[in-house]
Amino acid sequence: MRRGFTLIELLVVIAIIALLIGVLVPTLSGAREAARAARCASNLSQIHLVVQAYADQYRGQSPALGRPYDRPPNWALVVAQGAGGGGSNADELYVAKSVLVCPTSRAFYGREMTRTYAINVTGHAGQPGDRDNFDTEGATAHIRMDQVQQPSLVPLVFDGAVPTVSTGAPPTRTASVVDFRDEVHVRTRLGRFHGGKSDTYAPLMNATMFNAVFVDGHAVIQRDVPDLWKLPLP
Repeated sequence: MRRGFTLIELLVVIAIIALLIGVLVPTLSGAREAARAARCASNLSQIHLVVQAYADQYRGQSPALGRPYDRPPNWALVVAQGAGGGGSNADELYVAKSVLVCPTSRAFYGREMTRTYAINVTGHAGQPGDRDNFDTEGATAHIRMDQVQQPSLVPLVFDGAVPTVSTGAPPTRTASVVDFRDEVHVRTRLGRFHGGKSDTYAPLMNATMFNAVFVDGHAVIQRDVPDLWKLPLP
């Protein structure tokens, strides 16, 4: 005579399944974030290649750090074109599927993003002693890539965040510049999206780290902002 499951047996099976799901979901979420972080680092390496190729062509000068924001030679739009994007202005070049978009940032904000990286403008923000200002109307500011001291220690491009104070950019774009001498920039514009725990309801809890590519071209995840980064770039 065939005997069915008792209620207690059924509840035990359900409890075991729930326990297994509870164990596996964080592991799978962690694996997804590791894959996203690796893709982000790959994006940054490609960005460096485009910026360095531009500098090789223009006597060591990087693309424009800030203005003009809506067209090349703005650094991000030069990168978009150099990575195969079609178009000549921001509306055409900023797209969701792009080397300029970190997949972890997309997960963090829960919407399609079109630019999620920022460039280092330390020494190019119009402070006393700065050689130029990235935000000067009718002018362009550049890093002299060939004159950077200790290029393996100086960040070039890194994860950016949508700042708490509006910069006029659409919500699909993060801040595109960070001056590491400015504590407000560091606190509100640096995209600390990596290294957090994940679950179904809060996919990036307690994230404290960001990816960065350095002037020498190596990309690595970072937690701290060393004092060295506050030194003006050439």
